[in-house]
Amino acid sequence: MPRLCGRRKRLDWKILTVLALVFVTSYFYYNFSKVSVNDEEILHLRNKRFMEYREKEGKREGLGEKGRAVTLQGEEKALADSLFKKEAFNIIASDKIALDRSIPDVRDSRCREVKYPKELPTASVIIIFHNEAWSPLLRTAHSVVNRSPPRYLHEVILLDDFSDRPELGSKLHDYVAKTWPDGIVKIIRTKERSGLIRARLAGAKAATGDVLIFLDSHCETNTGWLEPILSRIKEFPNSVVCPIVDAIDAHTLEYSKNGGYQVGGFSWSLHFTWRDVPSRDLVHRKYTDPVGSPTMAGGLFAADRKFFFEIGAYDPGMDVWGGENLEISFRTWMCGGKLEFIPCSRVGHIFRASHPYTFPGNKDTHGINSMRLAEVWMDEYKRLFYTHRKDLLGQDYGDISERVELRKRLNCKSFKWFLDNVYPEKFIPDENVHAWGMVRNPPSNLCLDTLQKDEKTVFDMGIYSCQNGASANEVFSLSINDELRREEACLTVVSEGGRVPLESCTGAANQKWKHDKDKLIITGTTSGGQVLCLDKKNEKNNGHVYTEKCNGKESQKWTFEHYLDNV
Repeated sequence: MPRLCGRRKRLDWKILTVLALVFVTSYFYYNFSKVSVNDEEILHLRNKRFMEYREKEGKREGLGEKGRAVTLQGEEKALADSLFKKEAFNIIASDKIALDRSIPDVRDSRCREVKYPKELPTASVIIIFHNEAWSPLLRTAHSVVNRSPPRYLHEVILLDDFSDRPELGSKLHDYVAKTWPDGIVKIIRTKERSGLIRARLAGAKAATGDVLIFLDSHCETNTGWLEPILSRIKEFPNSVVCPIVDAIDAHTLEYSKNGGYQVGGFSWSLHFTWRDVPSRDLVHRKYTDPVGSPTMAGGLFAADRKFFFEIGAYDPGMDVWGGENLEISFRTWMCGGKLEFIPCSRVGHIFRASHPYTFPGNKDTHGINSMRLAEVWMDEYKRLFYTHRKDLLGQDYGDISERVELRKRLNCKSFKWFLDNVYPEKFIPDENVHAWGMVRNPPSNLCLDTLQKDEKTVFDMGIYSCQNGASANEVFSLSINDELRREEACLTVVSEGGRVPLESCTGAANQKWKHDKDKLIITGTTSGGQVLCLDKKNEKNNGHVYTEKCNGKESQKWTFEHYLDNV
């Protein structure tokens, strides 16, 4: 009898175990099946929305459709002009344009022939905003949803950095919920003003897609923009990639049809610059291939989420805005990655002449952030940054020990390696030159001086009292190629008795200069072959220099501050 009871107990346990397994299996099957069905329904909804927009986009008509300019008249124009200083773009024109307007496909025809893999990583598009105007912010979000294949678009994160414009509160929340009930667009809000850098870090940490794509809050993504980015990152996960940026006119909201592209550079004052693709990158390269770039502007870029954090994300010690784009650019190249522009991915961007919002504390965040960048990444070349920013010497740039340790841990290369291998075209004012520094006329103690003019424009070279190294406006080089130059621009001989313009270096004969250290003269040659001397004539402070026949006068005598060889 006891043996029979034991068998019955074992049998009961077996039955209970089987029943439990059946119950658990049924429960998970039911729930997972339900989630799968819901996911399929959401994907179906998103695909339908995507296809409907794509089919109708070319047929849309109305103000600003197809990226056309909106021209205002009368009272509307006067109102727009009065608001331009506050908003830094034409908000009246923008508000008259549909939030989901059509824009022209400005890709090169060869881009339409490129086939991308069907299996690509998913994207989290992160859009940071602080007091952005309603229409450009939502036009950015609409463009991403409408022109991104749903299978690749994981989410769009609108990260509100403590805005206080009333319409960006509950009204924005309700609009997003009603317009995208599938939840593809999400709003995340900071509890205090963080600034662009920390807000982007918060967005990156909240994102769950495979790839992080950062966009400014006044963009319009174009047709086929997403696949080239994801394809490149799938191929090279250690690449940071940027779309080609098309200009959206700040006055008319017209979408540029220029279709060309450039890559990024930088000035020794650590500001981003645009530059033409160097000739070495045009050889043996198809138009549609990614093109390497030393730097990026920083507003629009993408990276594999794991790689982004592995190489240090953003420097958390940087404050608000400024310098972070060059820091990421240098670090990516020096620490085993690559930075590229993707010709077949195009995104429109409203280029505004000023920021329509304030920065917390009103500090020189670009200057302090650039100090951190220079101290951690630029090695001995930081001297060239401080040549431009002597006012920052001795200022507190915070604790950089964690970033120094990051560089050691990642076994990053030197900044000289970066200059030699990534940006060999970069002019270094005090290396591989005959002479550099102040160019002084000893009798008058006047020096060549840009007089703080914009060196992106052409202007006549000035003179000013020599500042003895205190002013970067007086730093010139006599290059190994005999150019009398600044970082990107060269002095040009025009004619006898003419002023001397500073303009883009071309290598032309009339941009070649010679310095005779014994006679203390600097000579240049006109396009017609006439040799002339640099002459200050009778000019005083804020005056100009000229080219005249050499006559041995005191006004034609010049010395350089530093000589690196026997000229």
